[in-house]
Amino acid sequence: MKELPKFYNSLEETRKEIFSLLFQGVKKRKSNFHNLVLNTVDLHNKPDARTVVLRSFSQKDLTIGIHTDSRSEKVEHLKNNNFTCLVFYDDQKKIQLRIRGTTNIEKSKKESWDKLTNWSKRCYLTSNPPGQVSNNPTSGFPKKFESEAPSSEEAKKGLENFTVIRIFIDEIEWLFLASQGHRRALFKINRDNSNLSIESKWLVP
Repeated sequence: MKELPKFYNSLEETRKEIFSLLFQGVKKRKSNFHNLVLNTVDLHNKPDARTVVLRSFSQKDLTIGIHTDSRSEKVEHLKNNNFTCLVFYDDQKKIQLRIRGTTNIEKSKKESWDKLTNWSKRCYLTSNPPGQVSNNPTSGFPKKFESEAPSSEEAKKGLENFTVIRIFIDEIEWLFLASQGHRRALFKINRDNSNLSIESKWLVP
């Protein structure tokens, strides 16, 4: 029988594993937690979802950061309804996280922008907003940047379109799939005058 991980019957170890997976998702491109599904409600109250990249996780503030084009539909959705649910899944570890929280479209974004390579910054140099209809297949950005990165000077224009979505975590729902029996848990975050506390409990899988 396969040996069970130490978090199997421990809420505290499960919490540590969650934070470790989120940190790895930020730092390691090959981590299965590097990409996640961001869910929103559109302007017609219909569900929408897309895959995004995990850019930051703060254990101190219990926040998650992702990058996007400020002209994208997801920004419109979140300005209209700032609740979201993030879904992570690691098919090797058989772990799923559903993180629910409220979002904030950050005005201060230069620090995050400066961490990007110029190759990544070219994605924000598109003349037209993401999702706009095009008569031809297109990357959106100027043709010269399809094969080369913009210079630092050329990339500056992209800052106007770049934004950071900060998710303030309200709760984390954990699911671990195991042949011996699945494990499911809920971690609720209480934010009282900036003093964070976490309430944890087991759930029936």
